[in-house]
Amino acid sequence: MDAYDGFLVDFDGVVWLGREPVPGSPEALATMLAAGKEVVFVTNNPTKRPAEYAERLRGMGVEVGPERIVTAGITVARLAAEAAGPGGSALVLGFEPLRELIAGEGLRLVDFEAPTEADVVVVSGWREFSYMSLLAAKQALDAGAALVATSHDPTMPMPGGEWPGTGAILAAVEICSGKVAEIGGKPERHLFELALSRIPAAKRVAMVGDRISSDIAGGHAAGLDTILVLSGTTGSDGGSEDQAAMAVKPDLTVANLAALVA
Repeated sequence: MDAYDGFLVDFDGVVWLGREPVPGSPEALATMLAAGKEVVFVTNNPTKRPAEYAERLRGMGVEVGPERIVTAGITVARLAAEAAGPGGSALVLGFEPLRELIAGEGLRLVDFEAPTEADVVVVSGWREFSYMSLLAAKQALDAGAALVATSHDPTMPMPGGEWPGTGAILAAVEICSGKVAEIGGKPERHLFELALSRIPAAKRVAMVGDRISSDIAGGHAAGLDTILVLSGTTGSDGGSEDQAAMAVKPDLTVANLAALVA
């Protein structure tokens, strides 16, 4: 911990698994903040608003404001607005917080019954995804809409094993439409640039995450040192990424967040 004055920290698989905190993570984060470290949380999961994430952290004893939480929903909403243009419209495969962010960028939200009115299709993790929403996305894309998504993450770490993630839904949309999405979240630059702009005084910043293909690869591309924790996608029981088989390597590997402050 003492080697850095700032950290970008992933949520799922690092701070918590589902509804349960990773053992020792709340205490580790509180220790980092008490030591004056600049911390921004970066997540590809836009299912909650930053204020809701901040409230959840507060309930764990970690005091941060919503401005220290950057979700892929924020960056993909900006990409959607750029793709659609002024006065544009969007078909959103995602939960209400993501829909709010996209509407907040000035886009009109299109119903699934009128998909060809959309200028852009936005894809994220969504438990209500169905064949009919896939059909609507294809119809919108066939009519010329652009395609953006929060991530390519195929899974999400959860207690008892991983669940399908945004990438699983996006794969179906890309395959049936022949379109390739622009990604707003990790490992692309957008989320890292926004997060780093929140802590401009931090001179040496490390990315802390559990997924090599997004957290570690994206951190390297952003010019950051990277710290892999083995409490989520990589190294956990049922985790889908094998560290030894990955071409990208972290600068440091630890069991969990608590190991950073031990």
